[in-house]
Amino acid sequence: MSVATAEPSLAEAPEGPLNSVEATSLRAVAEHVADMLPEGFRVEILEGSIVVSPTPTPRHAEIIRCVRDQLRSQLPQGLACYENLATGLSGKNSDYSQPDLAVFPIAAAREAEHWLQVPDLFEFALEVVSPSNARNDVEVKPGVYADMGIPIYLLVDPRDGSVLCHSDPRDGKFQTVDPIKFGDAVVLPEPLQDVRIETEEFVRYD
Repeated sequence: MSVATAEPSLAEAPEGPLNSVEATSLRAVAEHVADMLPEGFRVEILEGSIVVSPTPTPRHAEIIRCVRDQLRSQLPQGLACYENLATGLSGKNSDYSQPDLAVFPIAAAREAEHWLQVPDLFEFALEVVSPSNARNDVEVKPGVYADMGIPIYLLVDPRDGSVLCHSDPRDGKFQTVDPIKFGDAVVLPEPLQDVRIETEEFVRYD
């Protein structure tokens, strides 16, 4: 992964639900960078910096699959799991993030015309830590997702076989953080109360 702070430069920003962005905005530069990268790369703005992440490893992707498959059969009606959905607050230089997996309303997904969606629609965000971007997932994104008001942030760290379930975002911070070890079950809080994620099949990095 590479992280760089980009100075605004001329770039054309598309219209969308969150932005009617001037050509000199950081968000427009990030969109321009994304357009130039090969498929599979992820571009985000975190703490005012453009962050580019490479395609995840198979082990990383396998944990996402495990979580997705378990959530599908337990989610309340009208909700589903989605990859490649980005969310951020309005503002031409505001942070935005693309979680590895999100729980999002089906109706909103069918009606969406832009890749960036308002955080109010997200019920859950999953990040699986990669060796190259551990700081962003572990230290930066809890604050980003709490600021956005996303109710649940599940952080899976295959480096040490740990899971942190963040919930109850208030005042820019998750008020509850529950630690879980690989092998134990994660029981999600509201708004996905009693949804259960088994972690026995999660694979640790070597």
